[in-house]
Amino acid sequence: MMTRGEAEELLRTLFTDPDAAHSRAWDELVPDPDPFVCSIGHQVIGIVVRDRGESEDALGHLRTALRLARRSLDPGRAGDVRATLGATLALLGRVHEGLSHLDRAVEELSGLPLARALVRRARILGFVLARYEDGMADLRRARAIFAHEGDQVWEARARNLEGLAHVSVGDLGAATSAFEEFGRLSASLGDRWAEATSVHNLGWVAQVADDLPVALARYAEAGARYDALAMTSVDLVTDQCDAFLAGGLARDALTVAEQALAARPLHLPERADLLVSLADAALAAGDVERAVTAADEASRLLRGQGRDAHRVRADLLALSGRVRQGRTSSPLLRRAERLVEQARAVRALELPQVLMLGARIARSVRSARAAALAEAWLAEAASFRHARTSAERALGWLAQAWRAELAGDPGAVLRACDRGLAALDEQRATLGSQELMAVSSGHGAELAELGARTALASRDARRLLRWSERWRATALAAPPASSGHDPQTVADLAALRTQHKRLAEARAAGEPTDRTEARAARLEQGVRQRLLQARGSGTGVFAFDVGELLTALAEDDTVLVELTELDGLLHAVVAGRGRVRHLVVGEAAAAAAAVDFSLFTLRQAARGRRAQIDAAGARLQRALFGTALDGAGESRVVVSGTSALQGVPWGLLPDLAHRPVTSTPSARLWLRARAAQPVAGDRRVMVVGPGLGSGGAEVPAVAAEDPRAEVLDGDAATVVAALGALDGAALAHVAAHGHFREDSPLFSSLTLADGPLLVHDLQRLDRPPHRVVLSACESGVLQPVGDQELLGLAAALLSMGTAGVVSSLAEVDDAATVDVMVALHARLREGGGLGDALLAAREAAGTDPVLTATAASFTVLGT
Repeated sequence: MMTRGEAEELLRTLFTDPDAAHSRAWDELVPDPDPFVCSIGHQVIGIVVRDRGESEDALGHLRTALRLARRSLDPGRAGDVRATLGATLALLGRVHEGLSHLDRAVEELSGLPLARALVRRARILGFVLARYEDGMADLRRARAIFAHEGDQVWEARARNLEGLAHVSVGDLGAATSAFEEFGRLSASLGDRWAEATSVHNLGWVAQVADDLPVALARYAEAGARYDALAMTSVDLVTDQCDAFLAGGLARDALTVAEQALAARPLHLPERADLLVSLADAALAAGDVERAVTAADEASRLLRGQGRDAHRVRADLLALSGRVRQGRTSSPLLRRAERLVEQARAVRALELPQVLMLGARIARSVRSARAAALAEAWLAEAASFRHARTSAERALGWLAQAWRAELAGDPGAVLRACDRGLAALDEQRATLGSQELMAVSSGHGAELAELGARTALASRDARRLLRWSERWRATALAAPPASSGHDPQTVADLAALRTQHKRLAEARAAGEPTDRTEARAARLEQGVRQRLLQARGSGTGVFAFDVGELLTALAEDDTVLVELTELDGLLHAVVAGRGRVRHLVVGEAAAAAAAVDFSLFTLRQAARGRRAQIDAAGARLQRALFGTALDGAGESRVVVSGTSALQGVPWGLLPDLAHRPVTSTPSARLWLRARAAQPVAGDRRVMVVGPGLGSGGAEVPAVAAEDPRAEVLDGDAATVVAALGALDGAALAHVAAHGHFREDSPLFSSLTLADGPLLVHDLQRLDRPPHRVVLSACESGVLQPVGDQELLGLAAALLSMGTAGVVSSLAEVDDAATVDVMVALHARLREGGGLGDALLAAREAAGTDPVLTATAASFTVLGT
């Protein structure tokens, strides 16, 4: 049997290991004949089962504890139990009854028991009733008592609650100080779980402050600390999911939620919270049916637990999913009205999203009442345009833009859309990961589309061009955060190369590869997670000026054709010769089909089969350009396609086949590429990887005409040697197998003697090569992500400052590639640009169908 002091210590420290405390209470305290000790046993059990979601069982034990405490004739014991019972009742939704018990406990107690009751009441005042100031007052009283009488365990809890309250009222500096003190107190107590929680909460502060890289880093550290204790924190999982979703990484969020749901048996509150995160991630990932199912289940669980504030988010996700499913609007509008009232009543953080969803539904219902609701909800949502986080500000500006649209004020629509995107620009400038910058662009898709649609309606082609550029390929145009990687990442990349080499050897020998694949996957995940934590430069992309573009185009006798898709239609904005004009090309679906047909045709031709190359080119021109080049004369052409139209063999189009043509993700990037200059003279490098069908035969042929070129081949063509040669080169030619990773484009690679040269390796270069030629099959494949963003090998080079990349979009014939590359390099040595060089290669192909298809399969990204 325990003494009273030992029983009180178990109660005081039960959160260190709740399951062990629960077992000891059953085995040692509940059977004790002393009502004081037995009361503590039931109190411990009540707290543990409450946090498991077993509400009725919890109340039963706590009422028994109170009855026993009264029999013990110790007023402090009864007051302490009453405080726990009151907090529990309030957490279960019986707030008035719970506060009554808490208030009575505060009146009855003194000293340390009073301080503990004050901490419990502060939790309810702050995080159930959102009365943060009242809660903070209780915490200040409690801390004064702790400072005088000493109880570091409860003082640490008080500091943690203070931090949470400070975040809720927007005082992030005070929150940081409180969480840091919470961590110091926990460390002095040897409470490693609480230490991990302090790191976790500091990550949450960073996330609220829109500092996503720091948030991800601290979440990773907290996760490692919990793992070292063989324990999991559902709160950390849900916050990680929120962070991934804030960065646009829906699949990552979905994976984290799925793993947590399957990792161990869950208490009902934990399951409810994880289902909400799962629903949020599934909705963002486009799995609407799964999102609705998870959100509905979470809502039912949360209702039973009396957690109304949490239920708002579940109901918001369920309603959002039903809107995505195309359900009828009138019944949904009634649900939206109830949800708005519910969100207001509990002061839910999701109120702006609830208001915008309600307005979206109301706008689809044709009635005066619905119109009035839409206007009222939009006005309320618009008030969040000056909120703390970039996401809330962007949502507020979207509401303001919708209001302006309803009022028929296009100028105000464009100003609001621009302000909303500017809010997101601020947040993206803190990101150092190209992947994170690219995928997070999805948050601005609706603002960018509304702005472009409004500009289109204005019939002002220059305005449409500005808005087509406003949110296009901005991740590629952002200033690089810094070159190089941390030593651990460099080491992991080297280890990853070793694993890939072992995989290749095992596959060739027919040996099992499961363990090696698992090790490679772990290394990849470690590299990726560290790079997601990289800090950005803090500066946004450079401004785009139509006048500057027209001047540059005139100097180069070039016409820009920028393609934009709006509401299923493909539009072309043509800039050049001092003017900008707009035309509607046709259905976007027809353009996509024409591209697919052209790539199929090129593959057939490369294999020596009959192929309709001329027909494919004519179809491409009708579907993608229409009459865009009428009046362009003999000008050069640069094409900026949508992210879905980057893999286009532009040289197949009849109007482009006999002139220099290049492509670019955006006009802004073309201007930057045009201004780029080699940084180390005229140094030329040629690298040959292993296993090529041609053996890299174009390299000796080109090198024979260019004796100054540095050649790396055979065992000398290692990743380290190649990176050293590529750094600052004026021209780099790489003949190596390319592997595009659709699941993770920045792990796309070129195969060298000692393993893959990854995109991540290239990002270590201090000075990118000025121009790059990639002669292997499908080396130019790019992955559209986010909103009008691209990831892949060629895109990464362009983002680093490379002026232009020649690469192939389809399978190419080995022998024909030699002839194409020889012609291309000959024109480069004469001083031509990449567009001129590729034109020379197309002209050298003559009428040979395989040569023609091979030359057309190569394209230029940049200049």
